[in-house]
Amino acid sequence: MMSRTLLLVAGFLASIFPAHAQTDALVVAAPLNWLTFEDALTSATASGRAVLVDVYAPWCPWCARLQNEVYSVDSVQTYLEANFEIARINIEEAEDVIAFKGFSLTSAELAAGLGAEATPTTVFLDANGDYITRLPGFVDAGEFLHILRYIGSKSFKVESYKDFRSRQVIPAMDH
Repeated sequence: MMSRTLLLVAGFLASIFPAHAQTDALVVAAPLNWLTFEDALTSATASGRAVLVDVYAPWCPWCARLQNEVYSVDSVQTYLEANFEIARINIEEAEDVIAFKGFSLTSAELAAGLGAEATPTTVFLDANGDYITRLPGFVDAGEFLHILRYIGSKSFKVESYKDFRSRQVIPAMDH
């Protein structure tokens, strides 16, 4: 009986570890110059650009897909580099300390404060660090580029996304 229990436990552990290794491999950093949250805000203050905050979790398959299928697209990268300061926040990080608007927060607390209830969530802030909006979940590269243009052009100040989007054509995505 004892050996059967040990075999079951060993089998269970063996089945977990390969899955865990695969899960860790999900997040592949896209070739972008991701800044820390604080550095992105500092750069935004100097550049006047909006801030895009990618809220992710290391185990999240949709986060990895966003990295691999959206942030890796040349036209998305080009637009981000020209119009945004970019940062990433690990929603599960509870040991770090980030200074934001007079508060000291962990990444998990900051993500929650920015309205990220799940991953991935993309949060947009203006150059002063004030909240613009958030985009929960995954969207494909074409739609994501439209959203970037809507925020980056500051069209959100004068028209709805629906009106902005109705005048746009989805560009061909290049990789």
